[in-house]
Amino acid sequence: MARLTVTFLGTSSAAPTEERGLPAIAVRREGAVILLDCGEGAQRQVLKYKVGLNKEMAVLITHLHGDHVTGLLGLLQTMSMAQRTKPLSIVGPPNLMKWLDVTSRLLGIGLTFPVSFSAAKEGAVLRFGDFTVKATRALHSVEAYSYLVEERERGGVFFPEKARALGVPEGRLWSRLQKGRSVKVGGRTVRPSEVTGPRRGGRRIGYSGDTRPSPRLARFFSGCDLLIFDSTFRGSDADKAAERKHSTCLEAAQVAKSAKARRLALTHFSARYTSVGSLVRQARAVFPETFAAKDGLEVEVPYRGS
Repeated sequence: MARLTVTFLGTSSAAPTEERGLPAIAVRREGAVILLDCGEGAQRQVLKYKVGLNKEMAVLITHLHGDHVTGLLGLLQTMSMAQRTKPLSIVGPPNLMKWLDVTSRLLGIGLTFPVSFSAAKEGAVLRFGDFTVKATRALHSVEAYSYLVEERERGGVFFPEKARALGVPEGRLWSRLQKGRSVKVGGRTVRPSEVTGPRRGGRRIGYSGDTRPSPRLARFFSGCDLLIFDSTFRGSDADKAAERKHSTCLEAAQVAKSAKARRLALTHFSARYTSVGSLVRQARAVFPETFAAKDGLEVEVPYRGS
């Protein structure tokens, strides 16, 4: 089974602290990487936590606020200095490529690899390896998007006894059936459905970016195995959250509960809080499977039932 992990590279909000860098998260599966946002200094974190500069990679930018995007130019330059050759996919608001083009020309940055850009919109925005990425509008002070990273469906559980009963010899033909392909044995066709259980859904990771909560977002994130949500403020600072178009820890927990998520990661903490323990405690009162992200934390996302 493929290992799927999430590494938090930066977990502060607008201002970094001694312990927390600006927003960036690496989703990794079998050597491929999806980077969620790219705050200032992200390239250093990519190196520190061994994400890799020449991996198959896509970068999803939620919105054009400095703490979520200013690290992208530095990351591209660092990749070029490392002689990256693999193509890079970028998804983000339409003006993102305009900003990259202007700043790259002014600074004389030449890339050693091709970049493909897709403007974020409602619906599917990227097919990347074994993933489909979907986007929806977030509720922030500028055009912003939330993302859902969905792993491709897996085949059903394989039943060796059924294959033997149908005369399928162990080995190459079993492998074909497990991969969803029919095989011929003794003049008849054996279909995967005859020797496997129902197909199983892949894993799902939701990322809110900066946003106010809403029932629409809860529907968008329905059934997430891991929901990573804006938790800039604690519950008692709800007025500040509403004014600045962010969420509190309690609001994040309510979205996770409504979405029937398996786990909730709180992130994007305001620098005003020297400790986020109280935010986690408040959120757990609503949604017990809550934890606080911190820089360098790696979380494995298992298959359901494993």
